Amino acid sequence: SPRSPGRRDATATIAATRRRPGDRGDGVSRRARGTEAVARARIAGKPVPEDARSSAAPTVESVEDEDRMKNFSGTCARAERGGVVALEGMRSAAPPGAVLRFADGGRAVLLSHREPKTFALMFDGGEGGERRRTGDGARAVGKTAEASKTEFVWGPSARATRGKIVDAFGEARDGSAMVTGTEDSSKMMREPPSVEERKPITTPLVTGIKAVDLLAPVGRGQCMLVSGEPGTGLSELGLTSIVAQRSTGVRCVYAALGAQASRVDEVAKRLEGDGAMSHTTIVTVDDEPSEAERYAATCTAFAIAEGARALGEDVLLVLDDFTGLVNFTKDMARMAPQLNVAEGTEEQMEEYEGMLISASLAERRRFLGMTLQRVARMNDKLKGGSITLMGVMYHPKGAYKKTFKSGVEGAGSGGAVLPSSVESIKGFDSMPAAVQEKLRKALEEKAKAAHVSTADDEFPESAFVQSRPMVEEFMSITDGQVFVDSYDPAKGWIISAKDSVSRIGAPGAAGPFRSLNFLQLRLDLMQSDDMGTFGSAGTEKSKLRSRSEAIRGFLKQKQGEVASLAEQTVGLFAIQKGFANNKTAEEVEDMLAKAVKRATETMREELEYINTNPSSALSEETMTKLETLLRNL
Repeated sequence: SPRSPGRRDATATIAATRRRPGDRGDGVSRRARGTEAVARARIAGKPVPEDARSSAAPTVESVEDEDRMKNFSGTCARAERGGVVALEGMRSAAPPGAVLRFADGGRAVLLSHREPKTFALMFDGGEGGERRRTGDGARAVGKTAEASKTEFVWGPSARATRGKIVDAFGEARDGSAMVTGTEDSSKMMREPPSVEERKPITTPLVTGIKAVDLLAPVGRGQCMLVSGEPGTGLSELGLTSIVAQRSTGVRCVYAALGAQASRVDEVAKRLEGDGAMSHTTIVTVDDEPSEAERYAATCTAFAIAEGARALGEDVLLVLDDFTGLVNFTKDMARMAPQLNVAEGTEEQMEEYEGMLISASLAERRRFLGMTLQRVARMNDKLKGGSITLMGVMYHPKGAYKKTFKSGVEGAGSGGAVLPSSVESIKGFDSMPAAVQEKLRKALEEKAKAAHVSTADDEFPESAFVQSRPMVEEFMSITDGQVFVDSYDPAKGWIISAKDSVSRIGAPGAAGPFRSLNFLQLRLDLMQSDDMGTFGSAGTEKSKLRSRSEAIRGFLKQKQGEVASLAEQTVGLFAIQKGFANNKTAEEVEDMLAKAVKRATETMREELEYINTNPSSALSEETMTKLETLLRNL
């Protein structure tokens, strides 16, 4: 899996070495062979061959021997809005998260390296040591900065931030002093846990959303993508999941980084009203943030979650949305144009974890993977805590419809980039008439697609849409996805049974669901949809259509409703045992409401046990009582 930790060793480095002109045809570069020879010689305790030493990739040790100061110092070559700066000359020995100090006293946090440039976000320091973003990085241009080997930017204490709103640097909005350096504090940026530090995902995290818990269950320690068009209620889905944890002991961090950043106070009031703010920290950005600030806020949200995990707590981290993580990679590529490799050159492709992909894509996947791999369930020696990630990403309207033109949509993310008019096409007048006509039609299609994509601009999240290729890249590096087809406040979310999947599978699902063969629901919905598309008349189709309608009636959920595990178990039992057969969705909804009410009155202890022991299977006694209840309803 691209997310698998433990691959960040010399072998992975060799595998990711970029091919160069003159390399051997089998795909192994001279540099890779040299690096491997050096590693083998050192392991064997033998002298390193001179030809291998000269061709090997530089190591941290060799670079430090070359010039120790150049490792940790660089000159600011460019600055942009929001205090984002690009430096030259600083080698990758300086780790992300380190504090940079400029000669004039300015400071910044090192965010990332993309050879030959280093990217950082400047900040101002107060008398009390607090950090605030600076609006101007221009003063740093031409100045030298040195990265500290001992001073790093840390996130705030997880305990101290309960019930608070903090900014990209972890400073509380209410003005209270940041508490950090405690056992429940973590660096803003850090290496992901190793394989040895993790343990398998076997405990469910119940989101309170029936369609998610049953069709794409989330386990504690899992990394899930949540995707849909603007207007499909993805923020509401994340907030409902947080509200569902109010009596479970799960700590929550909500990062409002996209459209929700402008309505953080409303979000806090909503969580307060639902009794969920006391176990939640909200991380957000200031007005008109740079993409680097959004990325820094993403890392701070991770740091707070890691602080709570260090105490042995289970944490739900909702990133709303992935904008900072994605767009910061685009900003780095834009600020370092020499990193873009010309089409058709041998350097364009490189091997990455067994795949041959473009060099820029390999660089981006490494960057994204280092962040997402911080999601994990820790082993018992490290107190057994976990971070579960639900990350929001909006895709374009119609991106997953049959009529969608993927070539136009892919622009800017691996697809063809079309100009805005024929006037901007170099040499257009000298092109053959047939080519000119094709280009005109392509531009017309692009204009139509742009019109469609802006038709829903009444949704604030429309400004934070990512391309379909980017969504699918995240699908490939996460542990599954919740794919939302539509949302109605009165009927809840329609989750795509075909496109939503949990790659953890049954181990991440609730115990009662496993007892009732919950996986059959997803299969039945998919089969029903296929029959509706491709036809299949007769009794079988009628039976499947009836079951599909019963399932959809069961999954219906109004905005603000949180379905407990016990409530979902009652409904699933009724569906699986045939009590919903030959009923309409409305009849099923009505029947299950009565069943849950009756169970609450007559099976209080059993329901309480289900809610407090989500991993436990249903006992025979409980199943007998549920069957009796439904027969007598």
